[in-house]
Amino acid sequence: MGQGRILTRGARVFGALVCAVLGMISLAWIVRDLDKADEASHLWWTWSGMPFRASGSLFGSSLFDLILLALCVVAGIAALRSPAAAGALGAVAAVTVVLRLPSLWNLNADWMQGIPDDLKTRANLTAWAGVVLGALLLATVAAARRPADGYAAAPADQPPARPAPGAAMLGALLLGASGAVLGAWQIYWAQKAEWDMYKYQLTGKHSLITLLSPPSAWQAWALVALCLVAAAAALGRAPLSRPLGMVAAALVLATGVSAVSLYIKLEYVEHFDDLPTVGVLTVLTAFFELLVGLVALLVLARRGEADTPAPAYGAGSYGGYGGGYAPPPAAPPGYAPPPPSAPPTAPPPPPSPPPGW
Repeated sequence: MGQGRILTRGARVFGALVCAVLGMISLAWIVRDLDKADEASHLWWTWSGMPFRASGSLFGSSLFDLILLALCVVAGIAALRSPAAAGALGAVAAVTVVLRLPSLWNLNADWMQGIPDDLKTRANLTAWAGVVLGALLLATVAAARRPADGYAAAPADQPPARPAPGAAMLGALLLGASGAVLGAWQIYWAQKAEWDMYKYQLTGKHSLITLLSPPSAWQAWALVALCLVAAAAALGRAPLSRPLGMVAAALVLATGVSAVSLYIKLEYVEHFDDLPTVGVLTVLTAFFELLVGLVALLVLARRGEADTPAPAYGAGSYGGYGGGYAPPPAAPPGYAPPPPSAPPTAPPPPPSPPPGW
């Protein structure tokens, strides 16, 4: 197999800085919302889909900000220390662009009237920063790459590892199943609500829970696409599949934890037998997401397998000379080998007597 490609040193530093900026922005919104919340739990339940109002204001952050903060910390460290930096940074950048993009049209829409100008300005700057920095990071990951130094180099300069065959197959199965289940639910809700209502779940009009939250259906379809792409990459055991699959698994896990906690609070789990069929399937899906996300994350986080480098053409077994060791040719009949330069450790057996002796 060919030698992998890794990011240049400058691209690694730039990626770590971008992750630091994006993570700090999300952290600032979370801290601001915790300060505005009457209780810290109100912010979590709002993220989970049961809205609470902040004291004299609106909540700005969403569950995605918490996920993005965690992803930026991990990707920022990987950018400086891991050969999988390109995949990690690229996955985080793509997710950031896709999930910040709807805020660009929602924050300036007519139906968002009544929000304080300073709060709306900060939210707009956050959305633009996410889209622009994410796009720049994607371009950097695509352009600033070089051949890896080989397996004897420092860990960050080695070729990125591929997932082990078993881990790749299991990760592809779990992520593919998660994407299929989430996609099936979106198709169901689109048919049940009809397009006139479902389109608001895609665009976010009149349906946002917090100022920067992505529209629910938009986020769901983005996660479906991410899971399916990561599953396809895992089937091919591409080096990209490990960081990409871990990002997808983290999003699935966070979605599952959020939904499970909400259904427990609403006592759906306690009254599980009394729920209609759709309610039962909804609760089961939440637990499925939690379990699948956790297992996929653990499986793909395991150490990957390095490609076995092919020997150079014509290379010998030592020092690059010759074609490798081979036993010496057999001596011709009647030829006796020369005596050894040093006495053997044991005397040779006596020669057999000639015929007729």
